[in-house]
Amino acid sequence: MKIRLTLFLFIAMNSLLLTSCSRNKVEDTTTVTSKKIDSLLAHLHEEGQFNGAFFLANDSAIVTKRVYGYANIRRKEKLKQGTMFEIASVSKTLTATLIMKLVQEGKLCLESKLTDYFPDMAYQDITVEHLLTHTSGIPFYYDALIKDRLKEGRTINTDTIYKRYAKLKPKKEFEAGQKFSYSNSGYMLLAGIAERATKQSFDDLLNKHIFSSAGMSSTRRDVLLSDMDNYAEGHQLSVEHGAYVPLEIHEDSLSMLNHYFKDSKGPGGIYSTMDDLWKFSQAIQNNTILNEEYTDLMFTPGTLLDGSTTKYGKGWQLSSSNGLRYVHHRGGSEGFNCFYYIALDEGYSYFLVSNTKSYYLSQIHQQLRNIITNQPTESIKKSGFERIALRVNHLSEEELMREIEYMRAHPDEYYFALHEFNELAWKYWTDENFEEGLGIIKLATVAMPDNAGAFEVLAEAYMEMGQNELAIENYNKTIAMLTNDPTKKDKEWVKEWIVDMRKIIQDINKNSNDQES
Repeated sequence: MKIRLTLFLFIAMNSLLLTSCSRNKVEDTTTVTSKKIDSLLAHLHEEGQFNGAFFLANDSAIVTKRVYGYANIRRKEKLKQGTMFEIASVSKTLTATLIMKLVQEGKLCLESKLTDYFPDMAYQDITVEHLLTHTSGIPFYYDALIKDRLKEGRTINTDTIYKRYAKLKPKKEFEAGQKFSYSNSGYMLLAGIAERATKQSFDDLLNKHIFSSAGMSSTRRDVLLSDMDNYAEGHQLSVEHGAYVPLEIHEDSLSMLNHYFKDSKGPGGIYSTMDDLWKFSQAIQNNTILNEEYTDLMFTPGTLLDGSTTKYGKGWQLSSSNGLRYVHHRGGSEGFNCFYYIALDEGYSYFLVSNTKSYYLSQIHQQLRNIITNQPTESIKKSGFERIALRVNHLSEEELMREIEYMRAHPDEYYFALHEFNELAWKYWTDENFEEGLGIIKLATVAMPDNAGAFEVLAEAYMEMGQNELAIENYNKTIAMLTNDPTKKDKEWVKEWIVDMRKIIQDINKNSNDQES
């Protein structure tokens, strides 16, 4: 892989050759860019939209490295530049690099079968490459294997999950190689394959082949943090407290995944620092861990059975623009969101992380990309749902309605998104707190009276609660909204949606008639 060792923001300088004169211009531009980034993130922190850290580096040094806010908001413990953050699914880039290292050394083959290392499992067609590229069809371990243990409050580790796959043999989602389907399960199995192929623990392998090779002295898995005291706590929006709070005091803490399943070898669970992730970027770009051939192979798109390719290599998301290549990954867990990005042909990388599971990080990431590539930026609106959720237990119904009315009257400042309402409602639903969940969905219909999807979700909620008349009423309202919308009514997906809802209404009526007879 040929890496052009240019200074950061080469692209922003219209690809000028780096003479001594243009080098000074690039450095000036870099300083301006750093100030713009700091100004944006500092403003968002003041507005309550960002708590976390960001680094930007070129091929020789970190250009900017800043933290904003608190490692623990409740105790007012400030973040430091050396604070460790959970990187969630960005961990997959490390796992994949480890697997490719073992392949390079001849200790594994991409064509090796899962059953070569887990002979008791039922999936004969799945290979190491399928697992790396998320094309295996392996069923999700949570739904298939451990959901029933959640209510029991039982802890579980990765080794137990291996045994349950072998014992219960849940059905695959699709034939291996048929399509791309993002899979934490696949990366959990890759960690097990690495251990069985080498007779070494996953953590020892990471330390030997990744952390030591790249000089990452402050990176380790969640379960091994006992000797570290400088790490960020994850925070989640709490309706009960009316604030973002650390996970351990959140009202939903017992059902949060990392509270009963912390030993997540492979897909996540790694904590790291900004300095260490820059060192990893350098190791990838300089072929320190893998040689050029295997680095290129890691960044080769996955191929499906029909010959088409995906936008995912082996542990890395892939993209390109104007012939320039980018490898990256995003991560999200209870309490954390992050983006990790390497511009292969321009020699820069960055890491954006928040230790509050807020609603803004994707928008923030896009605006940072705009600054880095010298594109126009836009203001980041506030989440109307977030404002409601933080106040719903502390305001009267009349006061909530006034809040919603105010935000609807200021669309330049606030936005509403149905999926944000649904996420909280679903948590209530899974806890069998149906009235609270229904209340959140009703608020969505008030906030978004023109959103047909909000009324369909309300209809579905009523149906699940056995309130069939109200379910039918809201299904019919959804159908009317869609058929009266000239921008939607002729779209094929809308027609199919309407057919599905009419079928549901028929089934409700039929079941009601059968019960009466």
